Amino acid sequence: DNLGMQDKAIQAVEEARAENPTDVDLILTEANINFRLGNNERYSVLVAEAIELDPNNATLYYNLGVVSSELDRKIEAEIYYKKAIQIDPKMQNAYLNLVSLILEQENAIVEEMNSLGTSRAENKKYDELKLKRQGIYMECVPVLKKLIQIDSKSNIDAIQTLKNIYATVGDTVGFNEMKALLKEIESK
Repeated sequence: DNLGMQDKAIQAVEEARAENPTDVDLILTEANINFRLGNNERYSVLVAEAIELDPNNATLYYNLGVVSSELDRKIEAEIYYKKAIQIDPKMQNAYLNLVSLILEQENAIVEEMNSLGTSRAENKKYDELKLKRQGIYMECVPVLKKLIQIDSKSNIDAIQTLKNIYATVGDTVGFNEMKALLKEIESK
C-alpha cells in the first residue's frame, strides 16, 4: 500500500541523512516526502535547516516558492521567488512563477466583476475591482520587463503578456514598444 511505501521512503532518507546530515538535497527530499504526507510542521523544520546550511542557494528558494504555491501559501511563495531572484537575478523560472502567482489574483476579481449587476452600488464596486485588477497588472510590469531584459527571444509569452497588460491599462507607448519588439524577434 501507498502509506507503507512512503514510510519506507522516509526510513531510507533518514538512514541516508544519518550518514550525510548536512546534505541539502537529502534534507529537501525528506522535506518533500513530509510535505506530500501533510506533515507541514516537519516540512517547515527541514526547510529551515536546508536554508541555514545553504542560505545563498537560489534554487532552494525557488523550490520553496513552488511548494508554498502548491500549499496555497501565496504570500510565502512570493517571498521565496523574490529571494531566489535576489540571489540569482537571471533565474527566469522564478520571474515566470512570480508573474503567474500575481496574475492568479485576477481570476477572483474577474469572477466578482462578472457577477455584479447594474445598480449604482454595484457599478461603484465594479470600478473599485477594475482598479484593483489594474494594480495587479502594474505589479507584473517590472517583473516582466526584467525577464524580457534577461532574454527577449525565449520569453515571447512574457512580451505578449506585457503587451496585453499595456493595452488593458491604456499605456500606448508600452504597447507599441512590445509590439515592435515582437515584430523584431519574429523577423530574425
